[in-house]
This record gives sequence, C-alpha cells and structure tokens, in this order.
Amino acid sequence: MDQTRRAYGRHRIIKFIASMWLVTVGLVLAHSAAVSASPLQDAQAQVRALTQSIDQLRLQIQADSLAYQQSETQLQQTQVHITQLHHRIAVKRRQIQTLKLKVRSEALNLFIQGETSPWWFDIAQGNPSSIPLKQEDASTASSIQQQAVLQYQQATAQLKITLVQLHTLQTQQRDAATAAQRDQSAVELAVTTAQAKLSSASTTVQTLVAQQEQQQAIAAQQAAARQAAAQQAAIQQAAARQAAAQQAAARQAAAQQAAAQQVTDQRTVVTAPPPTSNPVYVNPSPSPPVSSGAYANPLRSISGLAVERIDQGVDYNGVGPIYAIGNGVVTSVYNGGWPSGVYIAYQLTSGPASGEYVYVAESVRPAVSVGESVSSSTVLGTLYNGVDGIETGWANTGGDGTTMAATSGQFYGANSTAYGYNFSQLLQSLGAPGGILTGPPTGLTSSNWPQWS
Repeated sequence: MDQTRRAYGRHRIIKFIASMWLVTVGLVLAHSAAVSASPLQDAQAQVRALTQSIDQLRLQIQADSLAYQQSETQLQQTQVHITQLHHRIAVKRRQIQTLKLKVRSEALNLFIQGETSPWWFDIAQGNPSSIPLKQEDASTASSIQQQAVLQYQQATAQLKITLVQLHTLQTQQRDAATAAQRDQSAVELAVTTAQAKLSSASTTVQTLVAQQEQQQAIAAQQAAARQAAAQQAAIQQAAARQAAAQQAAARQAAAQQAAAQQVTDQRTVVTAPPPTSNPVYVNPSPSPPVSSGAYANPLRSISGLAVERIDQGVDYNGVGPIYAIGNGVVTSVYNGGWPSGVYIAYQLTSGPASGEYVYVAESVRPAVSVGESVSSSTVLGTLYNGVDGIETGWANTGGDGTTMAATSGQFYGANSTAYGYNFSQLLQSLGAPGGILTGPPTGLTSSNWPQWS
C-alpha cells in the first residue's frame, strides 16, 4: 500500500515539473523576442529553445512510461494480494460458519437440558443487546463454548479489517493508474504543441534567411554598379589627362619650332617627339627571357575554358579546379574590394619569380587558408562559371588586395596593362591560352621583372 502511495506521488511531481518546464520555455522565448538583435536571430533562438523543450518533454514521457509500468507492476502485485485477501475472507467466513454451527449446537444442548440461551449465543445470532442481562450465564458456559465465541469474534473483526484493506488498495491503485495515464497524455500534448511551434519557427527562419540572401544580392548588385561607375569615371579622367598631355606636347613642339627658326647659325631644326601617356610595352632594358619550367599550368583541369581580355591580369571563365603555379605560401583569401569578395593571393618561394605574389580572384570558391603552403599540385579553389569569371595575375607585394598593374598606375578600368600581358605570356609558356589584348599594354614592368620564353 505504501509503494502505491509513492508511485502516485511520483506522477504528481512529474506533472508539476512538466508544467514548470513549459512556463520556463515560454519565458525564454519572450525574453529572446525582447532582446534579439534581428528577427532572424529571434527565430533561430525560438528554434533552439523549442528543440530543447521537445527533448526535455520526451525525457519526461520516458519517465512517465517507466512510472506507469511500475504502477502496472504494483497493480499486478495488488491483484495478487487481493486474491490472497479473498482467499483469507473465504477461510474466515468458513470459520465463522463453523463457529456458528458449533455455538448453536451448544445452545441446543443447553436448551434440551432446560437452560435458557447464554450470552454468547446472542452474539452468534447477531443480537448483542441482551448481553448485559445474561452475563450471569457465563458461569454456566463450558470452556469449549467460551473459546468458540472468542474465535467467532476474532474472525469477524479480522474479516472487517481485511475488507477495509481491500477497498483501500483498490481505490489507491485505480487513482494511481488514472493519474499516470492523465499525466502522460498531458506531456504528449505538450510535445505536439511544441513541435507545431518548432515547425512554424523553422519556416520563419527559412523565410528570413531567403530575405537576407535577397538583400545581400541586391547590395552586391548596387556595389557592382557603383564600382562600374567609378571605373567609368576613372576612364574619363584618364582620357582627359591624355588629351591634356597631347595638347601640352603640341604646344611644346610649336615653341621649339619657333625657337629653332630664330637660330641663324644652324639650319637643322631640333624637335622632340611628343610624349605619350600610353607607351607601347617595350622595356628600356628588358631582362633576358627565362624558362618557366619550375611552374605548371594552373588552368590545366578547367572544363570549357573561355579566354577573355587582358587588363590588370588575365580573365577566364569555365568550370573546374584552379591550381597554384608553383611552390608558395597563401597570404590572402578574401577581400571585399573584388566581386564575390574572393581574392586568393600567394607568394612564390621558388622559380624565376620567387618572392613575387600571384592572385586569383572573383568567381572562385576558396579551398585554402592563409598561412598554408602550396605547390603546383595544390587546388587553390574551384571556378564555378560565374558572371564575373576569374582574374589571375601579379599581386601587389603589400598584400592589400591590389595588383601590380594598379599600384604602378597602369590600369584605368578597361585597358590592357604591361603586368597583365607579362602574366599572360607566363601562362602561354606553361601551355595555357593567353588573354586577349584590348590595345597596346599600358606602362612597363620593372627592369628586373622576369620575361618568359
């Protein structure tokens, strides 16, 4: 009976814990909504809290199931005890019946002998009211008769106690089983409710992520438009500077011609050719061509390789892995100044261009990290045939995301540069197709820069 009470108490405690857990989850969600920095963070916090709630409720269901099984075991034990009590009741009733027959037999003997019924006979007949009047008959009762009456009284009292115990056990066991089923149903309903809220929160997260990606795409388009406008403005400024330089050269030539006419003792007119702001790519003291045998074609595994223009570097498009041209160390992977934000740069540590920096930027998914050592068999990233394709060439040694062509003042937005053309020649020497010139390359490479045979 004590075990049944304990099982019933455990079910009450579990029900209280479940209700308090749901209240706690509600407070957590409300707090997250109040302090969250954005709707997406709020929705993600709700998903995490609901997931934890469902896990906790499932643990409670397991605990309820275990308690219910224990209750069922207690019920089976109680049923065994009830069966034993029924057996004991039947035995007592048979004992009482035997005692009644024995008492009646004794009373009949006394009656035959001319005596009245004794007090214990009234007890056996269920009429104790006349007991005080017949106490005097106790002296006439034999020891056997008295013993029979006492046994009868004891059996009757034990029968009443046993019946009360049976009723109490049945009531407590029935209440415990009902409470266990009710509590488990309540927790299962809480799980169903939490799962519905989790599904709604997950949908909200997906919607907000999609909105965020759309906003990022719009921002990227706007940034690209601003960059294109800035490049166009740079082109226009370069054209204006070139026109001004040509005008200045023309004025200088006219002045020199006028001065020459005033010299009477010389018949040779000395003039200087006008300077140009866009010299043809000819180094004044070019380095002798070197072999690129220490390097390998970085585009050898690109599928559908499309050759595009030479500008700061060389532009390509297609699909596939991009390798390092030789041994080196990665110095950069991302830079926000480039489309898609990818700018992989590495410093060569061997070969004719040892110490110089190479970059691969734009539509490439990086596969390396800063500080990583690479070789000609290392995949730097994967070209995914994006809108911008890739650009690869000589990077600025400062590691700030710029190129040698830009820091040398050779690039105005759409023109071919000397450093871009030099890198195109390197790629051609390695077996890759060279880029397409959009005119004579602007500027010169440094006098000690390697030239490729």
